[in-house]
Amino acid sequence: MASTFWSRSVAAFVLTAVSLTGAVSLAADPPKERYYFELKAITPKPELQADIVKMATPRVLAELTRAFEHHPQIVVKLEGAPDPKADPDGYRHYLDKSHISDAFTVTIELTDASEVTAPIPDKPGAQGHETRLALRMLGAHIPDDTLGFTGRGKAGARGEGAKVSERERQETWDQLSELAVSQAIKTALEELTLAAKTKAKSKSKPKPARSAPPANH
Repeated sequence: MASTFWSRSVAAFVLTAVSLTGAVSLAADPPKERYYFELKAITPKPELQADIVKMATPRVLAELTRAFEHHPQIVVKLEGAPDPKADPDGYRHYLDKSHISDAFTVTIELTDASEVTAPIPDKPGAQGHETRLALRMLGAHIPDDTLGFTGRGKAGARGEGAKVSERERQETWDQLSELAVSQAIKTALEELTLAAKTKAKSKSKPKPARSAPPANH
């Protein structure tokens, strides 16, 4: 689901973004599962413009770092954990003992980061600008490196005028990064929660009773 903001000024956009971000971050239920997340890389799609990537990447990194450190379901440090490659069984035992459900390396792909200026169709002579950010979060299990989850986040802002000040531009990217990261983490954890519930349900199903062998006459 995309988060898109329509505004006539960046100031209005910032106010709206902050208000909605708070709503996104509220959890409906107390978290039960905890996961270790280790950020591996942020990789932009090759076709994205280098100057836009340079604007977006450090902001996405800052938001990821902040969100990982403060989210109640995410653990970012493992004290005294065995090497997962050298001792995978010991590593899994450590996670169980620490009440951590699973561990993942996380890769972020910037699938869209763009700034577009174009005429406004219903306003002759007027120009509008649009800023977009979209990312995909991939989590790979530690230590076997198999895919564990995906998460997606998307946000955008539109306004009138062909140009914005550098300060307004940076504020826009700050807000879009916060929203896209928050949404990606939310969808990733929802996927992990659903997988955990499905796994628990399958374990609780009683095994079908074995039929008695036919009597020999």
